[in-house]
Amino acid sequence: MAKRHVLHVMKSEWRKTKKTPAQMVTMLIVPLVSVLFLSWCMSYVRTMVDNYSAAVYLPDEETVEMVEAVLGEYYPDFSFKEGTREDAELRVHEGHIDCALVVDNIEVRILYDSSMLTSSMALKDATDMANDLIYLLEGQEYLEGAYALYPETEAIDLSTDEEKLESYFDQMAGLIGMILFLMMASNAMALSARTITGEKERQTFDSLVLCPAPLRKILLGKELVMFMEIFLSGIVGLIAAVAGMIIWNPDEFSMFRNLTGNNPAVFLVVFILLFTVTLVITGIFSIIGSAFSQAKKASLFSSAGMVIVSVAAMIPNFVSGDAVKYIPVANWTPIVKHLGKNQIEYVPVLVALAIAAGVFTVGMILSSGLWERTSE
Repeated sequence: MAKRHVLHVMKSEWRKTKKTPAQMVTMLIVPLVSVLFLSWCMSYVRTMVDNYSAAVYLPDEETVEMVEAVLGEYYPDFSFKEGTREDAELRVHEGHIDCALVVDNIEVRILYDSSMLTSSMALKDATDMANDLIYLLEGQEYLEGAYALYPETEAIDLSTDEEKLESYFDQMAGLIGMILFLMMASNAMALSARTITGEKERQTFDSLVLCPAPLRKILLGKELVMFMEIFLSGIVGLIAAVAGMIIWNPDEFSMFRNLTGNNPAVFLVVFILLFTVTLVITGIFSIIGSAFSQAKKASLFSSAGMVIVSVAAMIPNFVSGDAVKYIPVANWTPIVKHLGKNQIEYVPVLVALAIAAGVFTVGMILSSGLWERTSE
């Protein structure tokens, strides 16, 4: 009987909140466009950064002085040193420089680690520097007889696919997760103001009290409808994030597919993560919506709910350690990064889901109490 009451309320609320195709497009276009735009911006962020450090490693001190005297003023971001390829690789791996050029008797090699590279300008200038070095050093003793024309220039990426993906998710997962969750929270704010607070503001709450179904069953029906709409907006935002990766970062997308082997468990984990976030957001905003009789006041306090969601999404930026993986919303970034390495951990995901279910249950209890208090 109770189940029938809840389903009846859900159908009633769905009819109330049912949107025309135009309204549905308008609701879903916000997370879609926002996530796509952010993906585009982040894809080109390295191109817009022109600050970097680089070094040229030459075989002897005399050559270092000669090359620096000729090219130093044209390449102020490059330092010139005597050293070997091993020296250059060590400096790149440790993150002291963005890229290094190594000159030996047959090649000019450009060494870089794409997972740590801070500016694409570094590679562009390194290529120009390599060409200038070839012209400058032609005829020097250690280049004589190497090739009939010029020695070859070879660019070598020292990073592995796993390191490249980790760097990509470091930059993208947190920001995209935060904007996606804020869009979901924004929808929750509008829905709670209309479906929960709106009953009091429209003075239709008294008629709900007279219904045969208990108030808590009516509220649960409203929350479940709200949950479905929030979850739908999250799915659309997630699809936009994947589309952005395919369009603007196809190499990273191919690496992700190759590393995970299209493992269906990856989709299951992402689905659970999104489900977890939706539970938390629904629980928070149902409390806020039930606490006020005017949508304007509820909207003011809804800002606090959005702050909670955004702060939770940014926790991995300030806190390290395995504990973050067990915190709902905050676990998005570390779990996605592990998925990029094809490491699927169910225990943290399920623990976070259980905590989120607890948040939703507490939200339901508190909201019911607030509603029943209003009826008195």
